[in-house]
Amino acid sequence: MSDGQPWRVRSLEVSDLRCWERLEVELPGGLIVISGPNGAGKTSIVEAIVLATLGVSPRTAQLADLVRAGAPAVRVTGEFDDPGSPSIIIRREIGYAVGVGRRLSLDGVGVRQLMTWRRPSAVLVFVPEELRAVKGPPAARRRSLDRLLEAIAPSFAEDLAGYQDALSQRNALLRRARTGGADVRTAFPWEARMATLGARVLTARRAAIAALAPRYAYWLERLGGGSHGGLAWEPSPAILIETPDQALEDRLRAHFEQLRPRDLAAGLTTSGPHRDDMWIGSGARDLRRLGSQGEQRTAALALLLAYRDQMRITGPGPILLLDDVLSELDPDRRAAVLGALEGDEQVILTSADPEAPIQGTSREATIFYVRDGACNAS
Repeated sequence: MSDGQPWRVRSLEVSDLRCWERLEVELPGGLIVISGPNGAGKTSIVEAIVLATLGVSPRTAQLADLVRAGAPAVRVTGEFDDPGSPSIIIRREIGYAVGVGRRLSLDGVGVRQLMTWRRPSAVLVFVPEELRAVKGPPAARRRSLDRLLEAIAPSFAEDLAGYQDALSQRNALLRRARTGGADVRTAFPWEARMATLGARVLTARRAAIAALAPRYAYWLERLGGGSHGGLAWEPSPAILIETPDQALEDRLRAHFEQLRPRDLAAGLTTSGPHRDDMWIGSGARDLRRLGSQGEQRTAALALLLAYRDQMRITGPGPILLLDDVLSELDPDRRAAVLGALEGDEQVILTSADPEAPIQGTSREATIFYVRDGACNAS
C-alpha cells in the first residue's frame, strides 16, 4: 500500500454549470454528505469535481450539455492537496465555451493537452450512468477498466492513445481503398504499430483483471451480491486468451493481416483490442445480461471498490464520489456499502436523506445542504 496521503479537494468554485449560476464551497476531509431535494444540484457538484480532475463529465460526452441555459461558458476551479507534498495546494481550472472549446490551467498556467493536465488517479466516481460499466455495451466496460489503468500505469494512456491513432489511420485508408481512393496497401504499415501498442494494451488489461478478480469477489460477497463473483478477460479475437504475453504482438500482426479482405469490404478494422470486453459474473451467471437491476448495481459498486483497492496499492487513495448510491439498496446492502467506506480517503456522497449515509458508518460526517442555489454545511 502507498505511504502517500490520499487525494483531497479543499475548495470548489463553479460558474454556470447546469443549474448552478455560482457556487463557492470549502470542503473538509473525511466523509461529506451533500443532501437536498431532487434537482437542487447535488449531482452537479460531483460532476464539477470530476471535471476539475479528469476534464470530462461522468454523465455526458458533450461538454456543451454542461453550460447553464443562457450562459456563454462553464468554468470550474478546484484546489487540491498535492498527495506527494501535503503542504502544497494545487489549483486546477477548466473552462468550456460553445464555439471556442476547452481551456485548461494548472496553478494559473495554461495547459494545451488534456492528457498532460488530467489526473486519473485523483477520483473514483459512481453516478447512476456508471451502471453502463456492467450492463452497457463492451465499450463502457473497456472505458471503465482503461480509466483504472491510466491511474495506476503511467505509460498505459500513451500506449492506448497510440493504438487508437493507428487504428483510425488504418480505418481511414481502408474506407478510401474501398471506394478506389487509395491503394489498400497504404493501410498495411499501420498494422505493425497497432500490433506493438495493442500487445501492450492487452498485457495491461489482462494483468489488471487478474489482480482485480479476487477483490471484486470479496466485495461482491460483502455487499450481498453472492459468493463466487468473477471477472474474466474476453479478448478480440478470442484466440488471444490462450496467447502468452510475449507472443501477443506477433499474433496480433498475423491477425490484422488475415483480416485484410474482410476489413476492406467493411471499411474498418473488425477485430482487435478496440473490441475487447470484460466478463462480470456471480458464479456462472453473466450479470451483464442476466443480472437484475439491483444485482448489476451491486456488481458496479463491488467493481468500484476493487478499483479503489488497486489504486491504494499503487499510489495515493482517490477521492470517492458517490452520487445517489444508496437509494435503491436494501438496508443490509446499504450498511455494507457504508461499512466499505472506512479509511483515510475523502468520500463525497449525495443523498436526498441526510441521515441515511451516516447510519452504518463509524466515520464522522460533515453534512452540506443544497437549497436555493447555495451549498452550506449544517
